[in-house]
Amino acid sequence: MTEILEKLGVLAAQQRLVPFMGAGCSASMMPDWDSLVMEMAEGIGHTSATFDNLDIAQKYVDTFGRDKFCEFLQSKLEITDFDDGKGYIHLTMMNMGVPAIYTTNQDNVMEKAFEKYGRKHRIIVQLKDFAEVKLSELLYIKFHGDLNNPETIVFTKEDYKKRMSDPLNALNIRLRADLLAKNLLFVGYSFRDINIQEMFAELQEAFYGQLPNSYMIAYRYSSELQSLCDKYGIVLIDPMKEIPDAKGYSEAFETFLKYMLEEARSKKFDDEMKEFFTPSSPIPVKVVSKQEVILLQETIKKNPFSTSIKLFREICDISDIPSDYESHIVDAFVELAKKAESDKDTESLNAAIFNLHLKNLLNKFNVLAALMASANVRTPKSEYGGDRFFISMKGIKEATYIVIAAKAIEYIYRWGRKPTAPFSWNVDQWIERGSDIKVLPEQIQSYVTKWVDKMREDCKTVAEHPINRQQRLLKISPFASTSVSLTADEIDILRELMNLEL
Repeated sequence: MTEILEKLGVLAAQQRLVPFMGAGCSASMMPDWDSLVMEMAEGIGHTSATFDNLDIAQKYVDTFGRDKFCEFLQSKLEITDFDDGKGYIHLTMMNMGVPAIYTTNQDNVMEKAFEKYGRKHRIIVQLKDFAEVKLSELLYIKFHGDLNNPETIVFTKEDYKKRMSDPLNALNIRLRADLLAKNLLFVGYSFRDINIQEMFAELQEAFYGQLPNSYMIAYRYSSELQSLCDKYGIVLIDPMKEIPDAKGYSEAFETFLKYMLEEARSKKFDDEMKEFFTPSSPIPVKVVSKQEVILLQETIKKNPFSTSIKLFREICDISDIPSDYESHIVDAFVELAKKAESDKDTESLNAAIFNLHLKNLLNKFNVLAALMASANVRTPKSEYGGDRFFISMKGIKEATYIVIAAKAIEYIYRWGRKPTAPFSWNVDQWIERGSDIKVLPEQIQSYVTKWVDKMREDCKTVAEHPINRQQRLLKISPFASTSVSLTADEIDILRELMNLEL
C-alpha cells in the first residue's frame, strides 16, 4: 500500500476526509461543459468562434431568465436511473463512511444512487435545509446549488461574484466548520473544468486565504493541473504513478479509488476493534467493481474450485454488490456449485452465502437452489445413503425450501447429472421444513411434484417419498411442516424461480 493511500485511508476511517465531487464524476453520463455552452451560445445567437464559457452562461441567463436557464440544464444534467457501471465514483464516495459529501455539480446522479440503494441522506442547498438534518443522515451538500432551486445556482460570473462577496453564506460557514480538523478530497476535477479556478478562489475567500491541507485525485495528470494545485497548496495525486501496473488512466483511477476504499474500511475496522466494539461512526462498505466481476468470471472458467471459491469470498464477503451486478455474481455462484466435487466443497459454498449480501429475493432463491444442488456430490453417511446438509440463508423463510429444493433437482438434470442418494435424503429434510404442499397454488404443486417424482424414478432409495413423508408427518403433528405462511409477493417470486431458464 502506497503512502498516500494509507494516509487517505486513515483520514477517511477517522472521518477527517471531506470528499468534494466535480463534473468529472458524472462525465460518463452527462454532456461536457463545452457542449452545454455551445448549445447555449446557439440559443442566444452568439456566432463568434471564441467565447468565455461563464460569459455565455451569464448572457443566457440575462436573455431567458434563471428559470429557463435551470430548465435547460435539467434537460441535460438529470437522469432517471442510476447506472452502476458508469457510477463507480458515486458508489465509492457513498460507501466511504464519511458524514458529509460536497459537490459543485448540479446533476442528480448521486441522488439517484442514494435512491437506488436506500441510503439515508439529506440534500443541503441552503440554510433552512440544515434545520431538518437527522443524526443518522449522510449530508450531500450541493455547494453550487440545485436545479430545483434556481436562486441557489452558482454557474455564471455574477453568481461567483455574489457568492464570494457574501462571507455569511450558510454553505461557506458549514464548510469552514467541517474543515477545522478535516481535509478536502477533490475528485472529478481537471484543468479543463472552466469553473475550477473560480471555485478555488471562492474557497480561498471562505478560508481567508488559508485553504486547509487538501488532496486532489487527478483522472489524467497534467503540468497545468499541477501548477494550479501548487498555487492553492493542494496535494495532487497521479493514479498512474500510484498504480503503475494499470493499463490506462481509467483503470488506474478506478483501481486507486477501490484501494482507497479498502484501506479506509480496513483502518476503520482496526479502530473499532480497539474501541472494543463500540463504533462511533459508520464502517465503510466495500463496493464490488465491474473489474472484480469480470475477474471472478474468468477465474471460475479457468481455475479449479479451490482457487475460485477463495476469490469469490475475497470479492463478495460483506460487500455492497451493485444491483446491476447481482445477476453476474449469482451466475458465478451457480458455476461454482457446478464445480463442487466433495463434502468440503459444499461446506465452502455454504459458508460463502453467510456473508453474501444480495438484495433481490429471486437471486437469493436461485443461489440457495444451486447450493442445494451441490449436495448431489456429498458422500453417504450410512449404508442407506443418508446425509444431513444443514443450510440457511439470511432473509429466506424455510417455508420456501419445498420449491427451492425442486429447483435444485432441476439444476442437477440441467447439469447433465442424476440425483444421488445423499441428495435425495437431504431433499426429504428440506421438504419437511418447507410449506405444506397442499396450501401452495396448483401451478407450484405441479412443479414440485414433477421434479420430486423424477428424482425418485432415477434414484432408488429406502427413504420414503419426500411429499408422502411430509403429509404423513403433518397428520401426526400439524407442526411437522413450517407454520410460517408465504406472502403473495413470495409466491410470485417462487413462480419466477420456477420459470427461470438454466
